[in-house]
Amino acid sequence: MVDRILELLKEKKLTPSQFADEIGIQRSGMSHLISGRNKPSLEFILKVLKRFPDVKPEYLLYGTAEEPGPAGSLIDKENGPDATATLFDQPGIAEPKPEAKQQRMVKRERPERKIEKIVIFYDDKTFREYDPE
Repeated sequence: MVDRILELLKEKKLTPSQFADEIGIQRSGMSHLISGRNKPSLEFILKVLKRFPDVKPEYLLYGTAEEPGPAGSLIDKENGPDATATLFDQPGIAEPKPEAKQQRMVKRERPERKIEKIVIFYDDKTFREYDPE
């Protein structure tokens, strides 16, 4: 993703410091991101997409875009600042199904467990064991 961010800097003709100022992050954070010390956070990505609404989210996130802009640009001229489409409206990206979440929450049946031993500890450092059998 760092490569795509660097491409965005190049296309927008911004230095890393200018880009950090544009999206509202610390310059050191941008430096750490470019050097590979840190990975882009969700907050960072959202700030980029908010400040540059003409950037295709699919390209920034996945490195793919269904309909690249002119000459392979990562800028989406059709879905710029005035577009009402969401990320889930794009081809190939399915909205999560509510029933999928419910299926994951199914309680798993465990085999019946039996007590093997009960140990009682007393405050005088002694203990007693009970075997249910």
